[in-house]
Amino acid sequence: MENNIESAVDEILEIIEANREEVEKDLRKFIEYGVPLEHAKKAVINKYSGSAKEKKLKDVNINEKNIITVAKIIFIDEREIEVRGEKRKIYRGWLGDETARLQFTAWKDFDLKEGDVIKIKNASSSEWMEQPRLNLSERTEVEKLDYDIELIKRFPERYNLVDLRPGLSNVEVRGKIMSIEEREVSVGDDIKKVFSGIIADETAKVRFTAWKDFDLKEGDVIKIRGGYVRKWRGAPQLNFDENAELEKLDEEILIEEKIVPLYKIVQAQGGIDLCFQGVILEVRKDSGIIFRCPKCNKRIKEGICDDDGEVDGNPDLRIKVLVDDGTGAVDVILNREISEKLLNKNMDEFLNLAKEAMDYGIVYDEIVNSLLTKTIKVRGDSIQSDLIVTISAKDAEIIKIDEKKEAEELLMQLEG
Repeated sequence: MENNIESAVDEILEIIEANREEVEKDLRKFIEYGVPLEHAKKAVINKYSGSAKEKKLKDVNINEKNIITVAKIIFIDEREIEVRGEKRKIYRGWLGDETARLQFTAWKDFDLKEGDVIKIKNASSSEWMEQPRLNLSERTEVEKLDYDIELIKRFPERYNLVDLRPGLSNVEVRGKIMSIEEREVSVGDDIKKVFSGIIADETAKVRFTAWKDFDLKEGDVIKIRGGYVRKWRGAPQLNFDENAELEKLDEEILIEEKIVPLYKIVQAQGGIDLCFQGVILEVRKDSGIIFRCPKCNKRIKEGICDDDGEVDGNPDLRIKVLVDDGTGAVDVILNREISEKLLNKNMDEFLNLAKEAMDYGIVYDEIVNSLLTKTIKVRGDSIQSDLIVTISAKDAEIIKIDEKKEAEELLMQLEG
């Protein structure tokens, strides 16, 4: 029982701010009166929660507990993460009031939607990029209110496209429309026209979605003020609607392929048409000859497809490597065509090699010997991944480094 009381006190102090001795004293008193432990915990929490006052978002500090506030959901996005080996859904986004805007994470589905005004009780805060972030746990109470609140007005913050990352709001960017298409989507009971495509500047390309007809055409150079960024298909996506300001510019933007440092790709959580260079630090174990389902093309294991059951798989050659440029690291998937080019050997030759050795592991060993520690230049798009940013390569090449020239340049730098 003693251990249970200690654990209960720990749980209570995760929710409220109070003196440990006083909390433990009150908890023991309830138990002495015959109140069950769970009910006693709730009684203690209610006792100390009653003194908490509602506060504005600007007054929320890092590492606070028992926060009560009223705010409006500006943006919310559902994500799946792995916690202690189990997958669970969380909800992240932005909320705001008349005084500030803060990021939040909800660890439970409160059925929140953009535009909802809610009263939050018993939230906590943590630190994110030196700012407080609200955490809505399973113990948090959320009540939807039937009135609106005015959000704090902010000047848009200017970004290059390469610096956009999911979760940003009220951004200002300029870029050139590389492609655009119109489609219809269902929003509640309504059918709405949206316009999607790719926008580019001197630093990067990103997908965009316009939720209003701004009469955009391929080749237009535009400035957008009041956009926001979400993650879609493993990459940032710029969104703008009737609340944004859009200006067509009489200027040209020169679009050139540039090497992007990997830390920028990691910060942005991916991207499209990326070009980067780094050293292959690891060849992942699932590289080499794999077998795919003839029906759905998914990888199979031991002749079993998760969707189609027992099948005769088709062989394929795939390489997955960890690439690091000193600023960050990403996984890169190389398809059969690119793998054959880099290894200077086709898949049939590898199949014959494996059959002669009666071991497909020999293919992996040859890949490691051929590629490990080599410098590689990659162009590709990021794909959905819950762990490290993963790039599906459109093209790749091994870069030969002039070690003598590098040594001379390093010596010159050291000599000032």
